[in-house]
Amino acid sequence: MNQFGKLFIFLGMIFTTATSSYSQRLPETIVKIGILRNVNSVNLSCEGEYYIYDMEKGEEKRLMEQNVYLITPFKDGMLLNEEKFFSTLIRLIPKSEKNFVKINGKRYRDSIMIKKSRESKLTVINEIGLENYIYGVLPHEVNPEWPLEALKAQAVVSRTYAMYNLGKYESEGFDFCNTVYSQVYGSRDSEKKRSNEAVDATVNEVLVYDGKPINALFFACCGGHTEDVSNVWQGNNSGRYGYLRGVKCPFCSKSSHNSWKKLLEENYIRKKLNVKGYKVGQIKSINIQGKTSSGRVRFIIVKHTGGSLKLTGNLFRMIVDPNVIKSTKIVSITKQKDSFIFAGHGWGHGVGMCQWGAKGMAEKGYNYIGILKYYYPGTKIDKWEY
Repeated sequence: MNQFGKLFIFLGMIFTTATSSYSQRLPETIVKIGILRNVNSVNLSCEGEYYIYDMEKGEEKRLMEQNVYLITPFKDGMLLNEEKFFSTLIRLIPKSEKNFVKINGKRYRDSIMIKKSRESKLTVINEIGLENYIYGVLPHEVNPEWPLEALKAQAVVSRTYAMYNLGKYESEGFDFCNTVYSQVYGSRDSEKKRSNEAVDATVNEVLVYDGKPINALFFACCGGHTEDVSNVWQGNNSGRYGYLRGVKCPFCSKSSHNSWKKLLEENYIRKKLNVKGYKVGQIKSINIQGKTSSGRVRFIIVKHTGGSLKLTGNLFRMIVDPNVIKSTKIVSITKQKDSFIFAGHGWGHGVGMCQWGAKGMAEKGYNYIGILKYYYPGTKIDKWEY
């Protein structure tokens, strides 16, 4: 079934005992992904015949496969090579759904929209069916060589996350970006056979709680126990996010991220804090104050020549660098001359599904339904049809 052009998602028939019923009308099946933002030019081509539409004047022009076009902004609109398009919004659609528009050499499914900003920059948006979007997400968010049941769990999670967060970048004209700030999304060229198989095997399936799609958060490795959402982001209503509570996880112990250690120079940490507006002198000590039930740090106390600074463990991690201090499941902070050695477990915020744990569960024989129920307690899988 061709998804592109269909406007709404409807609740479908219930096919397995693992799904529940729901009857509310759902958001659009077409999602908009910002693949390039504020660029000066775009190279354009296609595998086969395709069309460019001036969305302001309603005019169209056929473009040929063998040609590569350069789109650039100018005062009154855009240039297609040297030809003027007096429009700030154009759409590119291949004649056949078997063909793909190429942006800077990368193939994309469905259609492409290009708009010019007031600052004479171009933003490129991939308008794509939800299932096709998940095809492009999965191989970037999980290893396609992992067990199929783990891939299927990630497919349901990524689809649900997308439905819950639709419109995140509405002010910029799209739903999601293509980076870690949404979900990492690649082109048609990044898709893999096994991850596409997992998407097809779970088509239309989403996780719901109290009859609504959940905020299906996930991360790499929990280091033994996932975290309650209220311990990571202050102000979260525990009843609303009752499915995001910590669970023991003995399944991710084989992950290379399960244990880690990092040496950071004192001036590196100090500069990171100063850049974020915290006036910190030379750091004398960094200490842990309190831990959650999952073993994650509640507060970090930084003592320095100008006084003392108290930050939540999560905020401290994000300021210093979440790819360096991999999690707040810190077991020790040791001073060594002009440096500090951080040691801990896991990688990520710890809320929701532990991806390495899902892999471990799949290897022990759990199916994707069991995996999802374990990491999102109280949820159900609904099958929504378009």
